[in-house]
Amino acid sequence: MSVVYVLIPLLPLLASIIIAFAGRRLGQDSGKLGVLAIGISFALSVAAFVQVVLQSDPIVISLYELLRSGNLSVELGLYVDQLAVLLLLLVTGVSLVVHVYSSRYMIGDARYSRFFAVMALFTFGMLTLVMSSNLLMMFMCWEVMGICSYLLISHQSDRKAACNAATKAFLVNAVADIGLLFGIILTFATFETLDVRQILSQSASVSGQTINLLAWVGFEWHVRTVTLITLLLFMGCLGKSAQVPFHVWLPNAMEAPTPVSALIHAATMVNAGPYLLVRFSDLVLLSPAAMMVIAIIGATTALFAAMVALTQSDIKKILAYSTISQIGFMIMTCGLGAFMVAIFHMLAHGFLKGFLFLSTGNELASAGSHAHHVPTRPKLLSPVSLGALILACAPPALIFSGPYGALWTVHNSSAAQIAFWVIGLLTVFFTAMYLFRGLTSLFQPATSALVQPRFFSPLHLVAIIVGSLGLISTLLALWVWFVPFLAPAIATPYPLVEGFWQTSHVPLLVLALVAALAGWGLAALLQARPMLSAVPRLHFAQTMYVLFLNKFYFDEAYSLYIVQPMVRMVKWLWREIDVGVINGLIHGMAARLVRFGQWLWETVDVRGIDDVVRRLARNTVLFGRWLWETVDVRGIDDVVRRLARNTVLFGRWLWETVDVRGIDRMVVEGGQQSAGLSQWLWEAVDVRRIEKGADQVDRAAEASGKKLNEVEPRPIQDHLGVLIAWLVAVILFFYWLVL
Repeated sequence: MSVVYVLIPLLPLLASIIIAFAGRRLGQDSGKLGVLAIGISFALSVAAFVQVVLQSDPIVISLYELLRSGNLSVELGLYVDQLAVLLLLLVTGVSLVVHVYSSRYMIGDARYSRFFAVMALFTFGMLTLVMSSNLLMMFMCWEVMGICSYLLISHQSDRKAACNAATKAFLVNAVADIGLLFGIILTFATFETLDVRQILSQSASVSGQTINLLAWVGFEWHVRTVTLITLLLFMGCLGKSAQVPFHVWLPNAMEAPTPVSALIHAATMVNAGPYLLVRFSDLVLLSPAAMMVIAIIGATTALFAAMVALTQSDIKKILAYSTISQIGFMIMTCGLGAFMVAIFHMLAHGFLKGFLFLSTGNELASAGSHAHHVPTRPKLLSPVSLGALILACAPPALIFSGPYGALWTVHNSSAAQIAFWVIGLLTVFFTAMYLFRGLTSLFQPATSALVQPRFFSPLHLVAIIVGSLGLISTLLALWVWFVPFLAPAIATPYPLVEGFWQTSHVPLLVLALVAALAGWGLAALLQARPMLSAVPRLHFAQTMYVLFLNKFYFDEAYSLYIVQPMVRMVKWLWREIDVGVINGLIHGMAARLVRFGQWLWETVDVRGIDDVVRRLARNTVLFGRWLWETVDVRGIDDVVRRLARNTVLFGRWLWETVDVRGIDRMVVEGGQQSAGLSQWLWEAVDVRRIEKGADQVDRAAEASGKKLNEVEPRPIQDHLGVLIAWLVAVILFFYWLVL
């Protein structure tokens, strides 16, 4: 049954492939296919959540072994525990809403099918990242999300701003991912495995190991291996989660269509950083130094982005910097060991930010471009203002109370405790301010004099009070259930405290709620009465306002001190190294080769080979002529002539001497002797003896005939019988001889 959960990431991948190859045929059905795939994945995520809640055991799915080389064995598998299943609900839930919204929002877009193919692939990357059981698989999905973010941000590639924003996002994340890659390599070198569960189970055994970072130069600087691994992994989080100083890509990513912004900010991409830290919480807790660095960077990002959000007028920029601030707050809580707070905050922020971005889409569609903040004077008791107050007070109510009220005192240094208190309270204060400002800007735009909507009535007040109490009760109930549910999957720096309210934490909780109320009240007062602002009168305030309005000139500093020097260096390399050195070297080598070839032609070919060939040909001709004149004419011809003449003379001698004188004489003499012999035989033998013998035979025959005539003639049968008897006798004789 658990194997069916493979379809959670597989269905978006299949949808992406089908849309990519058949998008032209599908047309607007591409959006329906994406919605169907994500909808089934969401249903399966709910089923996985129910199974994990009921059985309290993780779901482990082994797929197949990807590679094996020496000690390295990478097995593709899925691991769904309490942490992963909560993220699955967030990713699939928000992604489903975004896909449904996009199916109508993107109608008329020339790249409609391409958009949904990349969106489905983006969702697949985040789902597989959450469910992966080894670091290599996690890193692959990490990079898939980076490529998809580049494609989605540059979806409207005819706009130069979108292309520049996509390039910036890709390059910034690529630089940060180098640290993540080195962290994975060092993790394998330390634990000899990439399996997440094995790494977490062995983390305590390597807490005392150190590594010499300066061994390659002959010096010693020993750093704990766990600390270095944590910081390298955290470097990857800095890029994906847009933390200072790698935050510059996220505000520019607002050039993407609104659904892309909702998906990046709410469910994917930026949440990958906190998830990675929480997943490796066992390693993080083993390194107090790394936790301090993580907490400081997260707190700095949260405070910086919150103040920048107060100075922006573009609604999407306000939402972007609010995302950076909230993710920074999650990172800070991870550095303090409050991993459960980070996940709870992530879930609440994800659903809220998805809603805000999709609501912003309607505002932008009506405005035709990025909507800008227009100062209004909303009633302080309007529903939107009270909603902003509730959103501002909910985070401190959770973070500064309950089991994690002690997170602010986990550090032994009193100075660190005070610093984190101040940063946390300031973040709550500024968050309340930009929440009020952003929500009222988004949901209470300036209206014409002809239309005056009614925002408040006694019925509204009752509904707001009931809704507020219901929301607070729901959050408290969720928090009470959330802590014990997530505890098996997350390491905690200290034993969890039962109960939500602790008497010792009440002063800090009251202080945090006061900070939230103060921020909300100040924002409402400044928006209702802009003349009360102290910025126009104080030089320091004006300077700080300009600094935060220009985002502390991070983009300009990067452009001035990194981008432009790099461009100049590349141009110098191209001009001096490529053109001057490499091209000069190639041209010089080519010229030398040409001269060498010419030398070969003139010296070796013309003077050497050609002369040798000519001399050889001339000598061959002379030698042939000498052979003809000396050997052929004088030698061979003379020999042939002499041999022919001698042959003629020898033949003539043979004819005259042997043939005529010898053979002819012998023939004549032999003929004469043969004639004499023949005459003698005729006369002596033939005439005398043969005739005489013939006369005797004739006389004997006559005598025999007379005798036969005297004997009685025998019948013919007797003669035949005698003949047959002789024949049988002869046959038997020969047969006996053969045997």
